[in-house]
Amino acid sequence: MTLIYGSTALQQDVQVKLREDVTLQCQISTEETISVLKWSRADLNTDGYVYFYRNRRSYENYQHPSFHGRVKLRNPEMKDGDVSLILENVTFNDTGIYECHIAVRKPGSSNRAHTEISHFINLTVTGETHENMLEQQIVERGDGNIHDEEAETRTVLITVVAAVVGFLAFLIFIINLFDLRKIQS
Repeated sequence: MTLIYGSTALQQDVQVKLREDVTLQCQISTEETISVLKWSRADLNTDGYVYFYRNRRSYENYQHPSFHGRVKLRNPEMKDGDVSLILENVTFNDTGIYECHIAVRKPGSSNRAHTEISHFINLTVTGETHENMLEQQIVERGDGNIHDEEAETRTVLITVVAAVVGFLAFLIFIINLFDLRKIQS
């Protein structure tokens, strides 16, 4: 059985532009020892954490797939109680309320006696809307070049139309040629 002898909750709002990195701030007192650190988002339910740390190590296998390779602690040693999280290359799907939940022990206290602290960060991703992005259709290919899919689609469409018109013209020519031979025979 665990004895919880205190809890605290704070909330802040953060805005970040699409595709930028953002630091979600979370700080605790330096005289406390962290036993568990969980960065989560309620809408992920039980699909995994944004970041999970327990017993002096992080557990990537507990991490939600959408955050693999995109999150890290600002200070991996958590010096001065800094447990802030850096989220890289944000997308609109990263919008939501993040919880930094920490279970801490004060030095000299029982292993069962701890305090739980929660910081909530309401992250809003700004920038072009999904609809505007679809209209522009600019995509970065694997080779690093940027191309306009709409222009490529127009080019393909023009090529197909030209091929169909060419085929129909050829077909009309053959039919006329056949009709001319009938008339001459």
